[in-house]
Amino acid sequence: MKYSKTNYRYLYDYLGFSASFLCAIHCAVVPLLITFSALGSLAFLANPAIEWTFIGLGLFLALLSLWPSYKKYHHKKRPLLWAISGFALIALSRIEVHELWEAVLTPLGALGISMAHYINWKYLKQCRHKH
Repeated sequence: MKYSKTNYRYLYDYLGFSASFLCAIHCAVVPLLITFSALGSLAFLANPAIEWTFIGLGLFLALLSLWPSYKKYHHKKRPLLWAISGFALIALSRIEVHELWEAVLTPLGALGISMAHYINWKYLKQCRHKH
């Protein structure tokens, strides 16, 4: 398959969606595994380095995909708003209020970022069909 700029735009959204969705699963499941099972030895999965890697990768892919798509192709703010909301929820989850605070807000934020990439992908497909 020959790769064009269009294929790379889809690839960035695919990677962004996948990374954000995996982050949401990681953030939702790991605390449950560690808390409610005999799998306490999996505590290394709750390592802050893993969390910051997911956040950094998510931010990098969002900037690589969402902003250029908005500026060059569809000019619709909806994916950007979803991404900003997702990252805002993740930022809020870092404030220590209650142990459930992070466990709820982080996966919701990651799902919001996944949704941003999905919506962006749909907009890009619409633009492709118009041209």
